[in-house]
Amino acid sequence: MIKTPGRELYSRIRTLQSRLDSEDVDGTLIVHNVNLFYFSGTVQQAVLFVPTAGEALLFARKNPDRIRNESSLDHVIPVKGIRDLREHMADFGYGHCEKLGMELDVLPTNQYFYYKNLLNPDEIVDVWPAIRAVRMIKSEYEIDLLRKAAVLSDYMMKTARHFLREGITEVELAAEIEKAARVRGHQGYIRMRGFNQEIYWGHLVSGPEASEPTFINFATGGRGLSYALPSGSGWRVIKKNEPVIVDLCAGLNGYNIDQTRTLCLGGLPKRLDKAYHVAREIGETLEAMIRPGAETGELFEEAQKVAESHSLGDHFMGYGQQKAGFIGHGIGLELDELPVFVKHNTMPLTKGMIFALEPKFSFPDAGVVGVEDNFAVTEDGSEKLTAGSYDVTVPSAEL
Repeated sequence: MIKTPGRELYSRIRTLQSRLDSEDVDGTLIVHNVNLFYFSGTVQQAVLFVPTAGEALLFARKNPDRIRNESSLDHVIPVKGIRDLREHMADFGYGHCEKLGMELDVLPTNQYFYYKNLLNPDEIVDVWPAIRAVRMIKSEYEIDLLRKAAVLSDYMMKTARHFLREGITEVELAAEIEKAARVRGHQGYIRMRGFNQEIYWGHLVSGPEASEPTFINFATGGRGLSYALPSGSGWRVIKKNEPVIVDLCAGLNGYNIDQTRTLCLGGLPKRLDKAYHVAREIGETLEAMIRPGAETGELFEEAQKVAESHSLGDHFMGYGQQKAGFIGHGIGLELDELPVFVKHNTMPLTKGMIFALEPKFSFPDAGVVGVEDNFAVTEDGSEKLTAGSYDVTVPSAEL
């Protein structure tokens, strides 16, 4: 297992503190697992208090010895319960907070009122925008972890190609890939921030059902295995001459890579083959545009322009009223991070951003084709993290 170095954690905390200071926040409580891991290195039962100035305090509700082993922070303080928080904060010189930051995008209402009554701040403000901005820029340490996840992702795509055969169901093929990934360290759980945006590994879907819209805001859909989670792989039998979309996440050491490849037993029908090559063209065009200062909205608009130049605008990133509305998204500890590549977004690309670009085309009567690759913004361009083969047709030797 990999323990997040102390220098990494404290660098993140200092960056957050500078943002808290600029927004006149006295301190913030971090309780959500993903942010807790990002700033403390553990997701055990704990609460992290980050003052605008001073040392961060990690309050351990259970397993304090394990938390000390997992976290590189200096101050791990065992507490009998959250009710003791105020007393212990005062012991370290952190008294009354006039303005307290909390993760209001995910904090349950009952927890909000509990902490409000316990700490009695004058005001509680949403600190998630500040945290999101901090997490958006990855350190070299994080980029290296994402490179390792990309190697796993490439292996998953190779495994999909190896096991694809006529007559296999989507879920059977997905299971073969998952087995191969799990024994190589895949964490088995993909985290998303958006409310009610739930996903299991990604979408491995085929034929017309791949284009069927579902509750999650993706360009692909699928029936899933039940109405309880109606998206992704289902019982559908994969046939020849139809697209198989392998859009799966590789989760390793907490970090996610999101790669897509299109496979087919035999050749794709002519219009799908055309759309696939246009998706490749868009991918190459966008890759050439990645550099510090380029605006995310510019990339989206260029992708749309290329799609429309080939008379495929109606099918780009969905169909009809069911379009996804974006061409890419940030990745990291969660699948839906900043930046987001949507129309009119003026956010400039910055060194350290990591994101997925995923040009896809949807045809309700035939399925989905497209690609997805992951990139890191460098000082003068980009580093491509994913390297899975773009070959669509699975040769008979691999059946």
